[in-house]
Amino acid sequence: MGDYHFDPRPANRGGTLAGLKEQLYSLNMRMLLAIQNHDEQAQEKIRQQMAAVQGEMDRMCLGSQYRR
Repeated sequence: MGDYHFDPRPANRGGTLAGLKEQLYSLNMRMLLAIQNHDEQAQEKIRQQMAAVQGEMDRMCLGSQYRR
């Protein structure tokens, strides 16, 4: 059951919005698996990672608003 636990790239290495979206998609799939396996510890770690990726996406989107 522990074989799906791995550390994805940190959000700050995403590079592009598309890369961050891919990371978020991957984290969503991992979350689904953790929920199915009733692994609350993994769910909490994934929630934290998702928040970091979402925060980076928000920063990228807000930054593009100010460049217009």
